[in-house]
Amino acid sequence: MTKKEALRQKIGAAAIQCFTKYGLEKTTLDDIAKVIGLNKASLYYYYKNKEDLFVETAIAEGKKYIGTLQQKTAQKKGVEAKIWFYLDSRFKYYINVLNVGKISPGTLNKVLPRFFELYEDFRKQEQAFLAEILKEAMHEGVVEKGNASKIASLLIDISDALKHSVEQRSILKGSTEVDYTHSLQDMKFLVSLIFHKPKAG
Repeated sequence: MTKKEALRQKIGAAAIQCFTKYGLEKTTLDDIAKVIGLNKASLYYYYKNKEDLFVETAIAEGKKYIGTLQQKTAQKKGVEAKIWFYLDSRFKYYINVLNVGKISPGTLNKVLPRFFELYEDFRKQEQAFLAEILKEAMHEGVVEKGNASKIASLLIDISDALKHSVEQRSILKGSTEVDYTHSLQDMKFLVSLIFHKPKAG
């Protein structure tokens, strides 16, 4: 690891500490810089603003989380249980990230474009992981045979779309609260449909 990479890790750890304590809205770059004994100007060498720092930090932590989640998912019994555990856990993790950051709907709308830009690479890893589970399900005959990679991609896209839909509605209403309850219920219903076996006829 280079000195630059090591410093970015320190900045990231300090950012998580501050975002957890104060929330994204109230955290300043000065707050983060003070934790590691730097001045605010030093942070601008690595990040354009605190929102950029938040997103990069969230993505880095997300990659660690997803790696651990995939290990836990692999230990579950039954392919439907594996898929639901994975989708449910990543959904709730995403919500927790937003709660830790205490992001208002308006700020969320500003950070999402950068989030998706950085998210794309490890989304492919998620897709490949889910595709392998779906192939297992197809082999066992509990899911109709088809393009496992495409189905995995759709599951991730729909899960993300359900989250973002309620976020956008909150933004339009000017609400500071986002209720994800129905999104999770809809996601579970979708997974159950994939594993529904039609009666022989």
